[in-house]
Amino acid sequence: MTDEPIDLHWDPVFAEALLGKTLLMNLTFLDDDGEVVERQQFFGVVIDATEDEGVVLDLMGEHDGDTYTLPPQTSAIQPAAEGVTSLAGDKPDFVVSWIIHGPPDAPEAANDDEG
Repeated sequence: MTDEPIDLHWDPVFAEALLGKTLLMNLTFLDDDGEVVERQQFFGVVIDATEDEGVVLDLMGEHDGDTYTLPPQTSAIQPAAEGVTSLAGDKPDFVVSWIIHGPPDAPEAANDDEG
């Protein structure tokens, strides 16, 4: 028996299985009073998934070519139910929804022409 703590939020086998799969991400941003400030939806292909860096998506659709990094918490990612689609009509393999207290982040441009 080992004394190492078990991380219930990160499953390395599941993370490996996510590579190359499509993921629909729904984000809801709340202000300090708990009121909805903004909702965002991103759709992309998982290109990296590590406990240190999180789950990295290569975005498709409106943000094609950008990337977005999710926290390293595979426990929040669920198989997409039948009939679930992105706003653009894409059928994901998996979905994840997050409620975030604070301002929205923008996707990162994959090809930064500066500098």
